[in-house]
Order: sequence, then C-alpha cells, then structure tokens
Amino acid sequence: MIRVRFAPSPTGFLHIGNARTALFNYLFARKNNGRFILRIEDTDTERSKQEFEESIIEDLKWLGLTWDEGPDCGGSFGPYRQTERLHLYREYANKLLSEGKAYRCWCTKEEIENRVMPGSPDRAAGYDNYCRNLTESQIKEFQTQGRKPVLRFKVPHKEIVVNDIIRGIVKFEPGSLNDFIIMKSNDIPTFHFAVVIDDLHMQITHVVRGEDHLSNTPKHILIFEALGHTIPMFAHMSMTLGPDRTRLSKRHGATSVRQYREKGFLSDAMFNYLALLGWSSKNNQEIFSRQELIQEFSLEACNLSNAIFDPAKLLWINSQYLRMKPAKEILDLSIPFLEKAGYHESDLQQHRDIIEKALEMEKEKLKTLEDVAERTGYFITEDISWDVELTKKFKTDQTSRILNALKSNLERLEPFEKENIEDMIRKFCQENNLKTGEVFHPLRFALTGTTKGPGLFELIELLGKQRAVKRIGGFLTYITR
Repeated sequence: MIRVRFAPSPTGFLHIGNARTALFNYLFARKNNGRFILRIEDTDTERSKQEFEESIIEDLKWLGLTWDEGPDCGGSFGPYRQTERLHLYREYANKLLSEGKAYRCWCTKEEIENRVMPGSPDRAAGYDNYCRNLTESQIKEFQTQGRKPVLRFKVPHKEIVVNDIIRGIVKFEPGSLNDFIIMKSNDIPTFHFAVVIDDLHMQITHVVRGEDHLSNTPKHILIFEALGHTIPMFAHMSMTLGPDRTRLSKRHGATSVRQYREKGFLSDAMFNYLALLGWSSKNNQEIFSRQELIQEFSLEACNLSNAIFDPAKLLWINSQYLRMKPAKEILDLSIPFLEKAGYHESDLQQHRDIIEKALEMEKEKLKTLEDVAERTGYFITEDISWDVELTKKFKTDQTSRILNALKSNLERLEPFEKENIEDMIRKFCQENNLKTGEVFHPLRFALTGTTKGPGLFELIELLGKQRAVKRIGGFLTYITR
C-alpha cells in the first residue's frame, strides 16, 4: 500500500508552499487508495510552539485535507510528534555506532574552520572527517576536557543515484558529501536522521516534497542503506515562487493559508488553485471539483519549472467558486466577515431574506467573502453614511428637486414592485427632460451611500417603500443642512 506523509515544523503558520506539498501528497494518496499521514517535526524546541501546531492542523482541515494517521487521531505507527520519539532515534543511532557506520566527533566549529587555510576552496566544503579515525588517547583527551560529542555518519566514497519520479535520474558524485551530523551533542537528532527514522518506521513508500530537499536526499538514501531498509521512492516538486520569480516571502504579501482564510477566500478555491501550481491537466482545465482533481492527479504530470504563485489568478478562481454557490451558502460563510465589518447578528437575521436576494444579484461581482459587506451592507443597516467628497457633486438645487419629487412619487406608488418603480422613474426623466444619469446616480447614492450595486429598480424594491423613502429624506436633510 502507498503511504505518504506531510511533516511540517510547528515554527509558524502554514505557508502556501507547504500547503501545496501537503495537497500533492494528499491527492497522490487518495488517487492510489493509499494512506496520508500527518507528522509533526518539532525537534526545534526553541522555535516550535503548540499554537503553531494547532493552527497548522486547523488550516489543513479547512483546506479539506483529511489524514489517516496523525497526532490528533493516532495510528499504528505513532506517536506522530518527533519529540515523543526521541528514544527511537537514540536506538537507531546506537545501532549505527556499534556497527562502525557512525562515530563520535568532538570538534568545535572554530576548530573545523581553523584546520583549513583561510581563502582555500576547501574552507566551504564542511567537515574534514578529523574524528573519523581518532586514537584512544585522543578520545580520552577530549573526554577529559568535558566536551560533549556529536554523532556523525560515516559517508562511503561512492556515487549516489536518486531515481526521482518527477526529475528522473539525478546523480551525486563520490566525495560530494562530508561526514554529516546525525545526533547533536544534546542527544537530539538532526533533521536528516529523524526524517529517515520516521519514514522507515512509518513504512513511508513515497516521499513527495519540495525541490529544495533534493540535495538532502543522498544523505537520506545513505542512512536507509546503512540500516538495511528499503529506500522509498522520491518525488521532488518544483519550488513555489512569487510573481517576481523569487522565493515566496512576506514581501509578496500574504504567504500563509491563515492570511487567505482571513481575507475571505474559499477552501475549495484554494484547494483548486494550489493543485494547479506545478501541475496541469491534459486538457488545460482550470476549475476542478475535489474528486476531479483526485482522479486526474499524477506525480508524473508535475512540471519541472518553478510554480509561480499569482494572487490575481487565485482571486479569479475564488470569484468563480463564489458564482457557483447559492446565495444562502455565501451568506452563511460571510457572517464572520459581516460581523467583523460591524453588522450585528440580530440585524443579519432580521434582513436575511433581503440579503440573500441581494447576493443572488451581486454574486458575480464578488471576489472574496470580504466583499459581501460592501455589496449588501446597506440592506442590513438603517444607518447610511454618505462620503463627504462624493456628496459634494450631488449637493445641488437640481438634485434636491429631483430627490424630493421621487420621494413623493415612491410614497404614492402601488404596488411597490420593480416594474412599477422603473416605469415611474423613467417617465419622470422623460417628463422633466432629464438624462437618466442625472436621476439614477444621485438616487442610488442617496439610497446606499455607494455608486455601485445591483440594478437600481431591483435595489429599491428590495429596500421596500418605507426604507427607501426614509433614506431619501435622510439624504436630503444631509445635503441641505
């Protein structure tokens, strides 16, 4: 059975690039009826925080990525936090030490650097394997000094071949690796060692991760070989870059899933968009259901070129998903954003039917859930505010006469329906030799405090006679005081 994992470090919120990695693992597992495992790599005790672990889990669930094993649901290969598996790493480290495949190293960073002449090209090469063949007396001298050693892996002098599902055959020449640390002096494993032990112990069959880990793969292969375990298949995805083709970072704006959640993006849209970063369907389809993505996805179809994260494209995809949703669902999803904008739950419930009707008319103009407040807020509140600068252009005697007349006409209009409203307003324009813009624009602004929105006649009908008349009266008072 195929078994894959997503193993984030809880040192921050879920990054877009990491969410993409999680998604590709999830799609691959579900496509092949495999298992998707969540593992928390929290050995960086100084930076790892419980709040970040909780937020990562929450954001993954918001994306709709369900896992079969993990720290919150358990499984046969747990525990699923590295800090709860320290005994396991020590066990395997001792095995390598006893078999002569690893050795203790007492060298300080300064000593390693000083053994190589400054300016030498070898200076940047890393460790010089000094402690590989120490004498007993040398070891005792270090022990007498009270030094705490690290444990280094004894790298064999040979070519290492990575058979990558996405990148094909990648070769690393003999001598390209120095003896690297697998256990720190505080008895905590390095990333390279812990990740291998976890993968072999959890029977991971495929490691799907970012291209930035490709250079680490030779180390991981060597550890697997030294322990006599089957090496998993590797697939190194392209990097996720910003629009300027540099590594996606804060200078590009929002970079975490949490930030996009807070901006009013839909989980379906984010799921869809992330799948398109570095992967494409045979027919260049862009909008997919989750099930379609599971059926279509393959690692072999992933692109070698870097994936460019385009917020504008994500925004477009989000707008497409909003269009497909019924108004009732949009309103339910947008309630937290409406409350954040200052609208009270009681008002939302009181005007729910009207808001839903307004959303049905306006949803093609929505880009995120944050837009709902702007597009429907004037249906919810009784307190309309008019922008001072925009008001200036309507503060004329002609506008006052027009609005007073329309107010009177609307008060008398029966039945108060869109067709009658439109007929009355257009006749008013004709009878008074007025252009529609001279009437429509100030009337919309008086009713909503904005210059955009649904069709004017539908808008007036939704507001109802009492609210429409009251708002026109309120605006007239505002511009004549």
